[in-house]
Amino acid sequence: MTKKTLTTTIILCLITLISYSQNNTAVDKKEMKKKEPHRYGGWYCPDNLGGFPAVDITNWRDVPVVNGRMATKEETQNGTSLIFVDAEKYSDAIQLDMIMPRLATYYSEYSKREELIIVIQAINIDDDSIVGFRYLNGGNGSSRLNEVNFLSDNEIDMIPSSRFISKTIKIKAAPEVIWEILTKPKYAETLQSTFDKDNKLENEWRKISNVNYNYSHSGSLTSAYANKLFGNFYIQNDYNNDLYNEKFLILGNEEAKEAELKIVCGPFGDDFETQEAIINNWAKKVKETSEFYQSFSIMQ
Repeated sequence: MTKKTLTTTIILCLITLISYSQNNTAVDKKEMKKKEPHRYGGWYCPDNLGGFPAVDITNWRDVPVVNGRMATKEETQNGTSLIFVDAEKYSDAIQLDMIMPRLATYYSEYSKREELIIVIQAINIDDDSIVGFRYLNGGNGSSRLNEVNFLSDNEIDMIPSSRFISKTIKIKAAPEVIWEILTKPKYAETLQSTFDKDNKLENEWRKISNVNYNYSHSGSLTSAYANKLFGNFYIQNDYNNDLYNEKFLILGNEEAKEAELKIVCGPFGDDFETQEAIINNWAKKVKETSEFYQSFSIMQ
């Protein structure tokens, strides 16, 4: 992963760069020097939970979009759009004749599954059609137009109603302390009682997880990430059951010894209220435990 500064002012972003074939001719290489290729297709920013929060399936049509023209820089900075194109550098760039938003599917090489996305932008630049989209579970990305599959009205109507649990809590502890509580197996037992009151989980459950939290109906893991990403701790786990996903992002000030923990889990169906209560209790325990160990470390 390489850090890039993007015109969309995304806080955190994994970027897939567009590269030329190794078989370019001498003439092609000469042309390359004249005009730098665009790099608008292939963004993967699932951790941009502030700019593009999770969207319940019933609300996908209500997300802000720009139609009939190219997006301004301000619109790519306030969550209305995603891709800002420099008109002087790419004078031939145009907005495609498509009404947004559109619901589509997209196979992600990162999550290793077919994702449900909301396409909010479609442009043509250098004879290359690019779409910008937001994930229902939060964050954003971009791809080639031919990489997404737009859903018909009938297909959309068949998608069951579901909701995400999105929560932000302030914790008076350093990000490293919170990270320890979230990820170190020695704290699993402390947190387990909040989501497994009947103690039904197998004793070895933590050995196949990267976080001290478990949703029993998640299905099999398709992809997992837990590390420090561009200065902030981030966890993302993707599963195959109903596109279930869990994200934990720690935004913190180490000098002030305080942080925000952003949580996005779901989607949930009929068990939404039950899981919301569980996650609220779990988050409260994470906060209490983190603040206790923070104060304990200060006394030491």
